[in-house]
Amino acid sequence: MHILIIGKNSYIGNHVDDWLSGHGHRVEQLDVLTDEWKTFDYSPFDAIIHVAGIVHQPNCNDWDLYKKVNTDMPISIATMAKAQGVKQYVFFSTMGVYGLGKRLSPNVIDERTPLHAEGMYGKSKLMAEEGLHELQDKTFRVAIVRPPSVYGKGCRGGYISGFASVARKLPVIPRAYEDVKQSFIYIDNLSELIRLIIEKNLHGVFCPQDDKAVSANELLQVISCSIGKKYRSSALLGLCVRLLHCIPLVNKAYGGVEYAKSLSAADGLNYVVIPFDEGMRRTVT
Repeated sequence: MHILIIGKNSYIGNHVDDWLSGHGHRVEQLDVLTDEWKTFDYSPFDAIIHVAGIVHQPNCNDWDLYKKVNTDMPISIATMAKAQGVKQYVFFSTMGVYGLGKRLSPNVIDERTPLHAEGMYGKSKLMAEEGLHELQDKTFRVAIVRPPSVYGKGCRGGYISGFASVARKLPVIPRAYEDVKQSFIYIDNLSELIRLIIEKNLHGVFCPQDDKAVSANELLQVISCSIGKKYRSSALLGLCVRLLHCIPLVNKAYGGVEYAKSLSAADGLNYVVIPFDEGMRRTVT
């Protein structure tokens, strides 16, 4: 199949490109930092994967910019692509459309969880989802992908690297909030899901995750094992952490939000090709 990735040279886009190319597909990428996308010929492509977007920018409060990039652009491209005969549009959205941030108690998103986006990033992505769904018909399939935290070797962002630094430096890890889980997805597993969606011409909403969600302590244990360091934890130190629960850093480190396994089943698609422990080992070593 001939596939176009919207958003050139992004971490996810490049890995999906490599994965699909490795399975025999012909893949191109389109840079949307210029206006080329407005006059681009989409007709040669069987499917489009839209990964471009403006993510959380603490110093940016420009709603018009979020809406322009995350809402208006994908809807415009999908509209043009549909008119030119493209059969499928895969849109990368976010777990944030549910509006549930990390917290220090079990925090599970399932089939009954309402959409309640908060913040400009989540709201702009949800608006895009709604506009794209309106374009769908029997000849134009729309697949929405809402990944949790994506990780992999070279992935930008300090979440996993921060935990790896803690695992390397602290001789003993405070053991706390072990019932609070965070969902992750390894980049190869995400890429495999995209391959299955395209090859099977699927539509609908997909909320993928690895074979398990993990607590902060489980994550640190896996990282410690991966880097060859003995994992030691302390419930007493964990009690101290619990006493400091009002500090934002505690929620950032130990808080979580996870997808229910039933929500991530994706109609039985076997997209988890790398287990969480192995994916984390490949990431931190």
